[in-house]
Amino acid sequence: MGSQVDSKFTWVIKNLAPFGSEIICSDSFVISGCKWRLIAYPKRKWLNYLTLEVADCESFPIGWRRLANFSVTIVNKALEQIYRRQVTQQWFDHKTPRLSFPLMKTTLGFLVDEEVKIVAEIDVVEVIINGFQVLPSQVKSVNRLFKREPDIASKFPINNPLLKTAYMNVLLSLTKTLHLSPQKISNGDLSDTETTLAHMKTIGFKLELLEKKICEIKEKKAKEKAGKIKIQNTEEKLKDLKQKCLDLEAQLDTEKAEVLAASAPLLLSDDEDVF
Repeated sequence: MGSQVDSKFTWVIKNLAPFGSEIICSDSFVISGCKWRLIAYPKRKWLNYLTLEVADCESFPIGWRRLANFSVTIVNKALEQIYRRQVTQQWFDHKTPRLSFPLMKTTLGFLVDEEVKIVAEIDVVEVIINGFQVLPSQVKSVNRLFKREPDIASKFPINNPLLKTAYMNVLLSLTKTLHLSPQKISNGDLSDTETTLAHMKTIGFKLELLEKKICEIKEKKAKEKAGKIKIQNTEEKLKDLKQKCLDLEAQLDTEKAEVLAASAPLLLSDDEDVF
């Protein structure tokens, strides 16, 4: 059982004894845009080791790295005891996706009814994906970008970290813009996006999918424009037809009135005798 608040994840392991020497894994949790999980290695009635692991790292593109500060607190509510391990900083990558440390000597006094409460606190300092430094909030978008186009930056020649970050931000902005509905993208914005995309290609980015997306948006906007013209023409025709209907109805009313007047009986004048 686990719960998360901001940068802290609380994990309560119940009935520790039945696990024996089997490893226990927490549910995955997301902190600073990164997915993690805790792994406990029990030994009899205490925890032998605790591991922080980057979850689902097998699916990450080669070249991912993240620097994180990690601390763990073990709580015994009944005795109001707290053990806190000092903050440990480590780079996590595809070769080192986890951090482990011993706990056996420190958890002996923190088991209550074979239950232990662990509070993990993680502060992601830096994230690098395929050589690009990104914000924790951008991790999901950048992972999706490289998963969709693995070779998108394979020919990108710039090594300066600040410039690489700047270009990645531009690329994410382009992607975000092109994922808007065509109605929300003005012709000016689409023109600016196309110009920027062309510039990014000259630098070395492979952007075939984004180019295809621009073509699709242009096609949809053209269809939308043509459709609006058709609607306008149809509305004008309908307006003319409605006016003709109104004119015909007025003419019909006039003709009915004339027929009614013609069929009315003639009245005798006052000076004629009535038989």
